[in-house]
Amino acid sequence: MFSSRTNWHRHPNKLSQLLQERRRQGTPVYDLTISNPTEAGFEYPLRDILSSPVQDASGRYTPHPLGAAPAREAVASYYSSQNVPIAPSNIVLTASTSEAYGWLFMVLCEAGANVLVPTPSYPLFEFLARLHDVEIRPYHLRYDGEWHIDFDSVQRSLTDTTRAIVVVSPHNPTGMFLKQEELQALNRIAGERSAALIVDEVFSEYPLEACERQVVSTAANEAVLTFTLNGISKLCGLPQMKLGWIVASGPDAHRQEALQRIEIIADTFLSVNTPVQVALPQLLELGKSVRAQIQERVRANYRHLMNAASVGSPVSALRAEAGWYAILKMPRTRSDEEWAVRLLDESGVYVFPGYFFDFAEGGFLVISLLTPPEILQMGIDKLFSVVQEE
Repeated sequence: MFSSRTNWHRHPNKLSQLLQERRRQGTPVYDLTISNPTEAGFEYPLRDILSSPVQDASGRYTPHPLGAAPAREAVASYYSSQNVPIAPSNIVLTASTSEAYGWLFMVLCEAGANVLVPTPSYPLFEFLARLHDVEIRPYHLRYDGEWHIDFDSVQRSLTDTTRAIVVVSPHNPTGMFLKQEELQALNRIAGERSAALIVDEVFSEYPLEACERQVVSTAANEAVLTFTLNGISKLCGLPQMKLGWIVASGPDAHRQEALQRIEIIADTFLSVNTPVQVALPQLLELGKSVRAQIQERVRANYRHLMNAASVGSPVSALRAEAGWYAILKMPRTRSDEEWAVRLLDESGVYVFPGYFFDFAEGGFLVISLLTPPEILQMGIDKLFSVVQEE
């Protein structure tokens, strides 16, 4: 009766079962996985958000498949402020980055074609690709004091049916920025294969360490067909507003053909609601205050973590260049799942085991730097205490 596309594994794992039981019993949990900014204790200018032009849009509906012109102009102005000039006509509004990926998979891939995605990575691509009959082929990110793309693994994963290479910059959860020399190499590979680049930049406004070689944005990359994704979920800390975008760039003929095809898909769904489009210019401005709070917190939490995991500690923290997450390398006496279960069971510290993100090796844990500082500091102290008792 049901499609094999949606025949996912739905049984809770040991860690999630233990978390549910602790919460049911009212036992304290130090949650170091918080990723929703609206639940992380930030101050929002709610009065201004609620009085934004969203109210003026409730009575009239004049949809444009690619998005309302003033909203697309506001997005173009955001890139202009970063010295990345783009035309509003090359912008497509979507309800989310996930929707943007789905539309691009439909535009680029026949059933059975493949896209290359980084590993480790956030567990999203497999679900989206499966829903669109697209094969996922991984390429590896390597750490040698900083994260970088393993181009040998990129070459090994390429096939005749590769239609796109996905890049997340800054990457989730490693915090890796795409470097200028890496973009040049990707442009060469994609050009040789007639493949597109899909670059997710949703964490671009949250640098943790200086990186002179970083690519500020690929929104104006003209070497190959490129789709740059972002949105106000991370940029403004407003995931509930459900608005993202695609910026198309590259050779004119390819870009125009892609935009025409995307327009038909967008016209089919018309998923972006009018009120948030009307409010977007003001939301981008109001979101600056929320973004500043997030920036301050993730940097402070990152500094605290790096100091706690200094030389001589049984736990090491991997350097990150940007984003909301940090990676801990644990003693190899246990697997990452065993460490996560033990930490939750013995001290109430809830972390992500590395296998959630498809780490090639065991012994890694992932935590969120969005966590309120007092919770993160208590959680880190308890985590270290458990490890020292090992």
